[in-house]
Amino acid sequence: MLVLTDDFAEKDLIGHDAYRDGLVEVIRSVESKGSFTIGIYGQWGTGKTSILKQIKAAFDNPISEDDKPVLTVWFNPWQFVADEHLIIPFFHTLIASLEKISTESTTEKKNKLDIFLKRIASVPLALVYGMEGELKIPYLLNTKFLASKTLDHLAEKKDLFDKKNEQKDETAIQTATKDYESTYYNLIKTLQDAAAELDLKIVVFIDDLDRCLPEKAVQLLEGLKVLMDLPNFVFVMGVAKEVIERGIRVRYKELYLLGDQANDLCDIQVEYLDKIIQFPFTLPAPNTDKLKENILFPQLQELEVPEKFVDLIHEVLGSNPRTLKRFINTISFSLHIAKKIFKYDGFHSMLLIKITLIGYLFPNLYKQLEEKPFDLVTLEEIVTEIEKDRINEEGEKTQYGKSYQDKKTGLSRLDRWLEEDKINKLLPILKIQEIGFKDEKTAVKYIRFIASSLESEVTSRVKETPIKKKSIDQYMPDRMVKIPHGKFIMGDDKSGRVEVEISHPFLMDKYPVTQDLYQEVMDKDPSNFSGEDLPVENINWFDAIEFCNKLSEQTGLERVYEVNDKNVEINYKKSGYRLPTEAEWEYACHGGITNELYGDLDDIAWYIKNSKNQTQGVGQKVANEFGLYDMLGNVLEWCNDWYYKEYPKYPKKDFIGPKSGFERSLRGGSWLNVANNIRSTYRQRNDPYTREVNLGFRLVRSLNQQVAEEL
Repeated sequence: MLVLTDDFAEKDLIGHDAYRDGLVEVIRSVESKGSFTIGIYGQWGTGKTSILKQIKAAFDNPISEDDKPVLTVWFNPWQFVADEHLIIPFFHTLIASLEKISTESTTEKKNKLDIFLKRIASVPLALVYGMEGELKIPYLLNTKFLASKTLDHLAEKKDLFDKKNEQKDETAIQTATKDYESTYYNLIKTLQDAAAELDLKIVVFIDDLDRCLPEKAVQLLEGLKVLMDLPNFVFVMGVAKEVIERGIRVRYKELYLLGDQANDLCDIQVEYLDKIIQFPFTLPAPNTDKLKENILFPQLQELEVPEKFVDLIHEVLGSNPRTLKRFINTISFSLHIAKKIFKYDGFHSMLLIKITLIGYLFPNLYKQLEEKPFDLVTLEEIVTEIEKDRINEEGEKTQYGKSYQDKKTGLSRLDRWLEEDKINKLLPILKIQEIGFKDEKTAVKYIRFIASSLESEVTSRVKETPIKKKSIDQYMPDRMVKIPHGKFIMGDDKSGRVEVEISHPFLMDKYPVTQDLYQEVMDKDPSNFSGEDLPVENINWFDAIEFCNKLSEQTGLERVYEVNDKNVEINYKKSGYRLPTEAEWEYACHGGITNELYGDLDDIAWYIKNSKNQTQGVGQKVANEFGLYDMLGNVLEWCNDWYYKEYPKYPKKDFIGPKSGFERSLRGGSWLNVANNIRSTYRQRNDPYTREVNLGFRLVRSLNQQVAEEL
């Protein structure tokens, strides 16, 4: 199995060699009366550690003997996050590094280093002394330390611990404390004198500063600026600029409270960094060709991933080397397991790569797909349509433009991924390739298989941009589809069969009315099962028509229903929302297909066998030929008609039931019905005041001839 580690690169692999060599020359050229600080800015995983190590190696192993001697020190503050102030472990690291170098140096260099070390050896404990007393010199280092810890530290360093009687020599400690007090108050001068004895350039590399708490990172920067603003010192630090800016905001929050404009706050950060860092350098993006040549191509070829996917992976994940390595490890692990479990029987590496890329780029979408795997099939179908729309008459591909706007489904959970900033990233993953997620079973297979590998990635990623709330005027057109006029045979042996003509096209909602839509219009949700994309239930017939009238008013359409006590007049010529007639419902349910059932029932409906004893999110099963979802199962749907037992035997045009009755008709079966009742001709009835956990409804709109022709 191929596993890539997160180690730094000793040699440049991503096209940063020219920048590395340039930074080496900057350091060699520094001649300053004080310290000089270089800030190498870059995001997580962009190669900051690698370029720091490569710069350090250039000085540790100089090509020319004529180069002025440079001593390097490596300090990783993240290793000391438990310390109360990072400046203390910094001095210990500096001293330890110089002591080691001193033992390996020539006599002349050793003498100079020993003089320097002798002068600064007492600095760390002098700092501890000053911090314990919250003294103001240096003023930036006023972190409080416990006195007992200070005495323990002093005793340990001065070997003042009596092992026989386990008593501390308090007199000796007091004497040592006075010595450190003197050193503390003369700290700056002590360091300046020490630096004057040293004619060697010391380059200190500070890595992983952005892994520390932002305020601690700023404290260290300030400490170095105050204490180590000395000649012959160059500091080179790799850091994410945003971490330092957050630390500045925390440390100087009082100043931010005084600022009343965004520019004021920005100025504080800029001025602060200008004083601390003399040479800011933002690490550029890796060279694409180098990245592919040295990282992507060789590793993916070893995994037998087709070469064309190198471009796809790079396009989707970008150029962050660490992200790419993590992705390759995930794919490597998954392919290894797939070989063991499936022996590659019916398992396609391309689909594995697709779902893994989705998990990396859209962690919230991946979580959604775990719960609603058919959404993956739907999204891929939409992307396929968008790709087809790009082909012009000459067979050439055009820009995506706004064609994706026409593909909105009317469901928040799907449409959030069709916003411009997301669909443009999903397109390269899901567009037509050799194979796709053609059905729910395929989607489930890959989503579940990759889940364990992606879990940590998905849960650790930042929250994605929330969906923008759409108005009802924007929302409803995405949901409504045009049902063409036509003829069909309505009914079955039980209710009789009759030829019915639907003389005019009409609009029908793709889905049963969902809870988010009902809540938006009615400002309440009576449903027993909770979920924004679940069909609203516990709805009686009067609830449904009240919703229709309110939605019509909110969208500037005419009311269809006029309610006078228990009498309800229905005007089918009005433009507003209403319930379907039984004839409209059954005609739409057939979807242009004459037989009652089409396809595998589990693929098209939620019923007692697969519903898990409750309603399910709409739009997860296969749509019929008209593009309507959940016509069968999930919830029974109220119709306008009064229920009647048998249909007339003669042909009818725009058939509507009797003018009066006791019960209203319901169609489609529900989540608690058995398979035999999940069919287009299945009928139920109920008192119009009845509310039950499987009763919902679907919207339609009548169209006048002009509007119908326009659509």
